[in-house]
Amino acid sequence: MKKLYFLIFFLITSTLLFAQEETFTFTGYDGGSASLVAATADINDAITIEIEDLDIINNFYSENQTFIHMYVGLRTASGSFQAVPGDFNDLSWQPVLNLTDGDAANGPNTYSITFIPGQLFPSLVNETILGIDFLFQNQFGGGGNNQTGDLFIDLVDAPLNASTLSTNDIAATKVNTSYSSGKLTITGVNTISNISIFNLLGRQVIDLKNVAINGTFSKYLDLPKNNIYIVKITSPNFSKTFKIVAK
Repeated sequence: MKKLYFLIFFLITSTLLFAQEETFTFTGYDGGSASLVAATADINDAITIEIEDLDIINNFYSENQTFIHMYVGLRTASGSFQAVPGDFNDLSWQPVLNLTDGDAANGPNTYSITFIPGQLFPSLVNETILGIDFLFQNQFGGGGNNQTGDLFIDLVDAPLNASTLSTNDIAATKVNTSYSSGKLTITGVNTISNISIFNLLGRQVIDLKNVAINGTFSKYLDLPKNNIYIVKITSPNFSKTFKIVAK
């Protein structure tokens, strides 16, 4: 009997150890479209997506970009890019991939994100999801070499479960930011967050670590006027970016 209990314990432990998120790596991106096939992951699972951009200027302009954005929709029986959560030019809703190799000025540049894609698509609950369609774009908003070609991950077919939707991620859609008279204001955040601000050359100009935000955060910043900046807010539950204009 003890041997039987040990065997059951071993099988359960082994299952938990190997039930980790599946990683999809687009190696050596050269400007075209590409697809990968999942071995086990479906729309309800956490996955990691990585892209290695070889030519950081021509095929996809990632030079000096410490993060990139992911425009994403789902593949269903109705077609590709279904239920996209927002506009292509609106970067604020798009998942963010962070630079992982530490040097954005010299290629190749590699970016990564780990997330549960199903959490972005509450309108497709109970519908069978075949995969995810997406492309990456830099902070300049796509077009030409500011975006990649269409990419696809063929997931294991499965319905999107209601339990997959996280209240934390839904709450993140209510996060907003504004900048007026030198004051940055962030609303809709109720957790410790990191706040980073980048200019359009990709250089970080503000870096605020472990800021405790209880609903609203305000801070006067000395940002040069007549410039556009990208504000990135990161917490354990979400990551969002916004454009602000210093007038």
